[in-house]
Amino acid sequence: MYLLELFAKLPLWILYGVADIIRFLAYYVIRYRRDVVEKNLRLSFPDKTEKEREQIAKNFYRNLADIAVESLKLLSISKKDLQKRIRITNQEIATNYLKKGQSIVVMTSHLGNWEWLLAGNGVTLGFDVDAVYKELTTASFDQLMLKIRSRFGPHPVEMRQVARELVKRKNITRIIAMVADQTPFPEQAYWTTFLHQDTPFFTGVAGIAKRTNYPVLYTGMRRVKRGYYETWFEVISEDLSETTSEQLIEDYVRKVERDIQLYPDQWLWSHARWKYKRPALTKKEQI
Repeated sequence: MYLLELFAKLPLWILYGVADIIRFLAYYVIRYRRDVVEKNLRLSFPDKTEKEREQIAKNFYRNLADIAVESLKLLSISKKDLQKRIRITNQEIATNYLKKGQSIVVMTSHLGNWEWLLAGNGVTLGFDVDAVYKELTTASFDQLMLKIRSRFGPHPVEMRQVARELVKRKNITRIIAMVADQTPFPEQAYWTTFLHQDTPFFTGVAGIAKRTNYPVLYTGMRRVKRGYYETWFEVISEDLSETTSEQLIEDYVRKVERDIQLYPDQWLWSHARWKYKRPALTKKEQI
């Protein structure tokens, strides 16, 4: 941990040099999850040529290496420097609610650098952020990520503690943020078609929204150039009494799918996103 903290104090131009080495080793030498990445791209983009998918894969490994060093840099980066590197194009969509004392639920995905997205949006908007996360199996790495994610004030909330924290922090005007494109257990999921494939999605965010009746927003992110990102907000639903859980998840999924198609190398292709098959009875049929 101490060595990583020392490493994080290096300037970004040096860290990006290290990222270039990581990218080369991961793609050409270790071949880190190359089979998963190539299969995901082949099934997600059947209309692209093999050469096009290969280029997306190469660019993805650079993105992944950059995310690794940028995430560590959160241990030492200044608030001013972080704000300079992340531009919110329409922050008023979120602050119009927050300034009136209205908490919001924000759904995002593994596009761009989701760690910088959490920290950067929290710093710029100036409101508390409850960051919902799934506990990692390796305790030391989990503690490191908690330290990174709580920099500049976000309040990490483990998924199993969400219900308790909703009650405990109900009087705080805040952003409840969730990276909602992770893989749930198939029997507990909402199933839909995503990137040409049957795909399960967590229903928990719909449950949070329905329970609180907070407006639900989507936030997207793209890299403009190395070390600089652009992020934006879109309203999914302002009134949950008029939006079904199915509609809420579908709207989110379509926005994520659109952004992946626009910036395909910036999504997390190394994740085994389609390892489960759709069961006979799904949450989609139950909602």
